[in-house]
Amino acid sequence: MHTFLYSIILLFAIPHTTVATEKLVFTGIEGAVNSDIGMDVLSKAYSKLGIKIMYRPLPGERALRVANSGKVDGEVFRIANVQKRYKNLIQVPTQINILPAIAYTKGKKININGWHSLKPYRIGIQVGIKFAERGTKGMNPTRVDTNEQLFKMLDSGRIDLAVAAQSNGLKTLKKLNTKQISELTPAIVEYPLYHYIHKKNAHLVNKLNAVLIKMSLQGEIKAIRENHLKKFSLDK
Repeated sequence: MHTFLYSIILLFAIPHTTVATEKLVFTGIEGAVNSDIGMDVLSKAYSKLGIKIMYRPLPGERALRVANSGKVDGEVFRIANVQKRYKNLIQVPTQINILPAIAYTKGKKININGWHSLKPYRIGIQVGIKFAERGTKGMNPTRVDTNEQLFKMLDSGRIDLAVAAQSNGLKTLKKLNTKQISELTPAIVEYPLYHYIHKKNAHLVNKLNAVLIKMSLQGEIKAIRENHLKKFSLDK
């Protein structure tokens, strides 16, 4: 009898958190459209695993440092191989987005053929944006904190080219309501984007990757990206 009563007491003593839905927090680049796209993709993917996720927007470099520290559960998205420097992060193998790196200009005709073709010009980039920092290494670019500052510098003639992710460029041009600045084609390069999980959550990598593979094959990830980009059409 005593054993039965003890078992009942233990049952009711178990904290409710043991059966609650798991919640994870991910950092991401504040103001970046690709963060919004990534969170949309990941919210759907993690929900299939019974996990809710939250977003903590931060400046580019700080977002990575916080994710790497383990204060949160990972980073929404980055280009490949970020884990070589931020060694506590694990790259989930299936890409969740794509990033066309675009050079923007105001009234200049410039032939784009990879990063080296930008070297003769005055270039501007956003601080903490890894693809732009790597691509313009050795070119001494002007660095600013936001894309809005970047495009305003281009509009005022202080730089010849502004380098940005296509999605962020579209968003900024829409906000500034200018048609003087144009996107140069083709893209400098296109980068696949990946989700990063802190090593404390390593047990989730394979499960999440299986979900992302299925979403990719079904065209769900591509559709999410396209729906986000439609918001920034300059024809609207």
